[in-house]
Amino acid sequence: MKFKLYSTESDWNTCHATVMGSLGIPSENGNTTTYAEISQVDNESHADHGKYIFPVKTSGEWKCDQLFTSGLVDLDTNWISS
Repeated sequence: MKFKLYSTESDWNTCHATVMGSLGIPSENGNTTTYAEISQVDNESHADHGKYIFPVKTSGEWKCDQLFTSGLVDLDTNWISS
């Protein structure tokens, strides 16, 4: 699993819609399946505070790292305050 950070919720939502469409996950007619739930870096002392975290599967069902050309990062356990 890798991650992509977005500065705005709108950018996160656009990415999510693109991934859903590319993977063939229906997003109409009451479908409740979603690729990811939105989350945000909430640790105020982290350089990425306030950015939106998009998980990017690198293997298995719903693998989508091939849709990203750059900007993928590893999990930073300091994104979320304890």
